[in-house]
Amino acid sequence: MKKLLRKQFILWGGSFLLLLLMLSACSNSNGSASDAQGKENGKTAQSDVQVEESETTLQYTTITGEQVEIPADPKRVVYIGQTTGDFLAMDIPLVGNNLPQDPASYYGDKLEGIVDIGNPANLETILTLKPDLIINGYYKSDPNLNEELSKIATTIPFNPALPYTERVKEMGNISSKQEEVGKMIAKFETQSKEMFDKLQLAKGETATVFYQLGKILYVMGDRNFGAIIYGDNGFAVPPAVQKNIIDVEGVSFLEVSEEVLPEFAGDHLFVIVQEDDESEEEADRLLQSPIWGTLPAVKKGNVYVVPNEWNTDNLLALEQLYKKLPEWMHKQ
Repeated sequence: MKKLLRKQFILWGGSFLLLLLMLSACSNSNGSASDAQGKENGKTAQSDVQVEESETTLQYTTITGEQVEIPADPKRVVYIGQTTGDFLAMDIPLVGNNLPQDPASYYGDKLEGIVDIGNPANLETILTLKPDLIINGYYKSDPNLNEELSKIATTIPFNPALPYTERVKEMGNISSKQEEVGKMIAKFETQSKEMFDKLQLAKGETATVFYQLGKILYVMGDRNFGAIIYGDNGFAVPPAVQKNIIDVEGVSFLEVSEEVLPEFAGDHLFVIVQEDDESEEEADRLLQSPIWGTLPAVKKGNVYVVPNEWNTDNLLALEQLYKKLPEWMHKQ
């Protein structure tokens, strides 16, 4: 009997130990699974953070070939340059700019709330604005300015002299507004075509833009106002303007004397006059001069004096320009 009890006790004890071992194994297995899941969740959380961080900035290659990290959606932009209307039309949040002293009429009240940083730009004023991005359109005229601005916020050089389509595409890349830019360019191309359809130009009909600044007379190329009148739907470029200005790298206008006016004058003449007494007096003298009177465009009455504020191709002015140009040509 004692032997039987001892045998049962041994069997029971062995079964109990086996049960403990199985429970311990299960516990360890659950712990390992839990740890693994925790580590995986941790990796996922870390990955989410990295994705979120990458979405707040983007890599941008500047026009000087430098790779910089810029905000993907800038909220406080300082722009040093003259094409301010582009930023306003694209709803890029400008907090500072070297504001024009005598703003053009097309600005309306859109400059309100933007701080004037002065010209040249005042670094202390820019610092107080706490920008998250600075766009420097004067990087060529002052090579040291970019370095000083970079101490305040990420700074990128920018070329405001590009044709407006190229300029605003670059701005779209900077501000992550590529889709909006595409729609905007398509809209202006449509308005341009509608305007020139109204003007009913003959094939090859040319135009020239003259600019009177003080006593100096310039012939303009295909920038600013020239960008509006030339192009696929617009006036043809006179051969002398093409050869001496547009085809010459880095040249967007040319000083001319009255003696060469017949060489540059097209079928239509647009005269832009700087708004000061000397420029206006000199323009009046030019328009009354004998050589001016010999030009075919003058004899046909195809001369249009354009206010200086419209010598631009910035986006804020474009929509109004496409309406005003037919008015100036008396072809509403």
